Amino acid sequence: MQWESFFSEMKDTLLFQMHRIHSVMFRIANGLIQEASVPVKMEQLPILLCIYNCGSISQQEVADMVHRDKSSIQRTVVVLEKKGLVYISPDANDKRKNILRATETGRFVAQQIKDIIRKVEEQLFSAFDSEDKLNTINTIKTTADKLELIKIS
Repeated sequence: MQWESFFSEMKDTLLFQMHRIHSVMFRIANGLIQEASVPVKMEQLPILLCIYNCGSISQQEVADMVHRDKSSIQRTVVVLEKKGLVYISPDANDKRKNILRATETGRFVAQQIKDIIRKVEEQLFSAFDSEDKLNTINTIKTTADKLELIKIS
């Protein structure tokens, strides 16, 4: 069977295993987001949370913090603004920059998202004992930290 051949080749690769984890996390999170009627997609979550947590931040700073390009941030911010979740205003000192702030609705939604993230983690780690959970988080964090240091040529 083709699936068995693919799986046997890919099962020991980091990329495949991270994709499996990513898929499970997104499936659980999207279900909880839909259940809670949160008007934000998974891809928009880090941007809204970044704006919420920082209070007032430029689009470029958001792009740097979430490791996405500025045009992707721009598109997402426009969507979040249309949904009434963020304010966009020109920087007082540099008119080329836009400053972002969460609206009252945006702050409420961001708090809902934080609650959903906690629930996602509870579901994801329900199969782990506390030591395995801590070890898994530490291993993934260390791996991510090391991988971010790699210079792509």
